[in-house]
Amino acid sequence: MKPKGHFFKKNLLTVIGLSTLISTWGAVAYAADESQFSKTLQSEMRSEKDKARDAGRKPQQVMQFFGIEPGMTVLEILSSGGYYTEVLSYRVGNKGKVLAHNNQFILQALDGRFGKQFTERTANNRLANVSHYQKEFGEFDLSNEVDVVTVVLNYHDLYSRTPKEKRMKILAQLKRALKPDGVLGLIDMEAGSAEHNPDLHRIHHQRVRDEFIEAGFVLDSEADFLKNSQDDYSKMVFDPSVRGKTDRFVFKFKKASI
Repeated sequence: MKPKGHFFKKNLLTVIGLSTLISTWGAVAYAADESQFSKTLQSEMRSEKDKARDAGRKPQQVMQFFGIEPGMTVLEILSSGGYYTEVLSYRVGNKGKVLAHNNQFILQALDGRFGKQFTERTANNRLANVSHYQKEFGEFDLSNEVDVVTVVLNYHDLYSRTPKEKRMKILAQLKRALKPDGVLGLIDMEAGSAEHNPDLHRIHHQRVRDEFIEAGFVLDSEADFLKNSQDDYSKMVFDPSVRGKTDRFVFKFKKASI
């Protein structure tokens, strides 16, 4: 027969373990623990479809590289259906905030597919720290309140469809939204060629680097964990042979010192 002290200790540990699990699954008390965050990404909270996309997107490495931590405020540009919105929600926890941006084009495209996905993902206050920031480009009204801005797999379209003068105004608004020590994290699909072809939905990394530096950002660092030397740059990114496996560059920008 085991002593009562052993029984009490065992049950106390069980309670603590359950409490940790519940708080993590509810995205209300995430701590800066990478092993715990890894478990959160694999938990039943997330759909199997999202988890299947992780191999190609490496969300935990993205969070680490951009320096996204619990308690931060993150502005996510063009959240679409919300894959990264959910990841960000778990990452910043109950003391953080995610401003998930979408414009009307994204919400209405493909018979409203992305808008429906986002609504379903955030229904019933499921991601309580997420606010849907519905604004057109050029209409952002944030000032000195965001720790990190993320621009993931969509700057190529802005580059292709929007005149440079307007792009510079948009980047100025993103810079203004950031706190003095804020970060802008960007991921996009490599074109391989300096010649820009909008139909491929790719962009050469140097075009992005030059444009952000011109807009008053400093390239702090870049990463290669999403690179794929086997990518066929001649193919559009939605081609089944390359979709989800494109060569991607990862940049971390900061505000230029005044």
